[in-house]
Amino acid sequence: MARLFVLGLLLLVLRLAVKSFTGQLKSALSGSEPATRRAAPRQVSETLVPCSRCGTYVASSRALAGARQGELFCSEGCRRGAPAQGSGAQPTA
Repeated sequence: MARLFVLGLLLLVLRLAVKSFTGQLKSALSGSEPATRRAAPRQVSETLVPCSRCGTYVASSRALAGARQGELFCSEGCRRGAPAQGSGAQPTA
């Protein structure tokens, strides 16, 4: 009876090992990592600031600083004073 129990336990361990190995083999062949090793995507929040010229919101890390303190622009064109795209405004001289 004890031998039968040990044999059953051995077969269970062997089955789990084979199942784990085949799962790793499948993920290696498909080029993806196992689901247990995938890291959750990092969500980074960033402050949006309005362009001083056209009002478009841009991430603060991408905003361009102006000559005056607190001036932020969405693009080099807005910083130079070009008309805001689509606004129909005329360039200032």
